[in-house]
Amino acid sequence: MEASGGVDSRFVGLAAISGAAGGVVMALWLMIYSAATNNGFWTPLNVCMASFVYRSDAQMMVHEAMMHPGMSMNEPVQASHLAVGFLVHIGFSIVVGVAFAFVILFATRVLRLPLLATRFGYTGAAVIGGLLLYALMMYLILPPPIGANPVIPDFTPKGAFIIGHVLYGLTFGLVAFALLRPKLTVSGLRRAAA
Repeated sequence: MEASGGVDSRFVGLAAISGAAGGVVMALWLMIYSAATNNGFWTPLNVCMASFVYRSDAQMMVHEAMMHPGMSMNEPVQASHLAVGFLVHIGFSIVVGVAFAFVILFATRVLRLPLLATRFGYTGAAVIGGLLLYALMMYLILPPPIGANPVIPDFTPKGAFIIGHVLYGLTFGLVAFALLRPKLTVSGLRRAAA
């Protein structure tokens, strides 16, 4: 944040990089898990994330899965779906990373939570944020009635998806703390409160 109270573009850029790093680690985990369970390495991007844009393909896949329970999600890789899935996932990861950085900064400076000025506290807060994001997405935003993408809550293994969100928060927290170095240390918070 700038001294004048405005938004510092460097802060936003570093938060975006941190969010992208978390997104890459999360995607790699989900792709490895998907491959290990015979659902195809690229499925998380090629099917799940691409279904935000390719809605009719997603609806057809949901219909097929209902007709053939236990069906694998391993669809043929389509370059357009893979590219769109990657861009959507990284885009979400960046937006979430910037939001996390601002929330943690707010909690550190305005609410005067000194633990958040430490690596452990900052990273822990990001992991908790990842778990809250998981709950919001799986139980409010993705399924009906909002229905942003019913493919994900219906077909994504919940345990693997929770781990993915923990890995996102962990990676974001470690990278963001290293890049942003919260300037308000514990002693600085105590002086500011006095």
